[in-house]
Amino acid sequence: MGLETYCFAWENGAICKDFVDHFYPISIFEVEKISAICKQEMVDGVVSNASEQIALVVAQIAQAMNKPGTPADTIQKIKNKSFVRGISGSISALYHVKAKLYNGEAKAPFLPCLVKPCSGSGKQGVCFAKDDGEFNQAILYAKKNGAGEILIEEFFDGQEVSVESLSCQGKHIVYQITDKDNSGAPHFVELGHHEPSIQPIAIQEKIKQIIPELLTLVGFTNGATHTELKISKNGEIALIEINPRGGGDEISNKLVTLSSGKDYLRGMIEVALGIYKEPCTVHEPNHAGIYFLCEQTKGNVDFFKNANDQKWLVEKKLDSLDLINATGNRNRNGYLIYCSDHKIKPADFVK
Repeated sequence: MGLETYCFAWENGAICKDFVDHFYPISIFEVEKISAICKQEMVDGVVSNASEQIALVVAQIAQAMNKPGTPADTIQKIKNKSFVRGISGSISALYHVKAKLYNGEAKAPFLPCLVKPCSGSGKQGVCFAKDDGEFNQAILYAKKNGAGEILIEEFFDGQEVSVESLSCQGKHIVYQITDKDNSGAPHFVELGHHEPSIQPIAIQEKIKQIIPELLTLVGFTNGATHTELKISKNGEIALIEINPRGGGDEISNKLVTLSSGKDYLRGMIEVALGIYKEPCTVHEPNHAGIYFLCEQTKGNVDFFKNANDQKWLVEKKLDSLDLINATGNRNRNGYLIYCSDHKIKPADFVK
């Protein structure tokens, strides 16, 4: 894009430092120091991706410099699942999941239920409970794997999807809808993502109407969002949460552009610089996805082993075959990214 880049990160493990024009070994949480350097260097935009913590930092620095961004207090509110659950109650197209903050009760207010930290990501601290005994264990699990308030929600059964969108000056554009594989109860760990969605077109169109209304309602104005939904067998749509950043697990970094043909990361940068234009297709849309390897997907070991010579293989990372029982999206053994003219299914490549 012909841009001069300034990056701020801890030096240890900062792979970006070999690619950017200017690298500063400063913690991303040193907001005042970073803002001062950006002002001195007359930086034109602030951007990062795929982390809620960094989303708040980006908002704070952009605000301090009067550059395009979503207000920091709005990012803080969106990170609070209880706030989002409450405010989304006015959207008629959504199924309204019952929810309440935990207040020390020994019995669940509704069963079955989900227990989760109010500000968390990557399924950390999320636990399913079908009786009061499991409810109390779920509360302990949420406390151990999160901080702050705990939200109790009615369990809504359905297919999980995420919606990858980009906002510019309050206008919201859906780039892609992602179908998700997960492990189910108790922790609903994400095991794979696939684009484009195979949900019925009517459901997809309904989602594309819900997202702008939802993002406007919470005050999100500039940047990427990754909104998670569930769709029941009878077509009801329930909100899981809004994430004020691009999707992790390589969704925003690779899958959206591979599948849609639209350069999602470039769009994020253009929004931050205040030069965003409606996305154009840079290549033919495809099917793209990612599979994760862990104990829950041990049946895919041969699929991973046999993938190396396949034309559809984009990237593979395998840390170990000593498989982990994943309890969150951060503890898995590896992944495999594909891109093809059809969805790649492991069963077709297992001997």
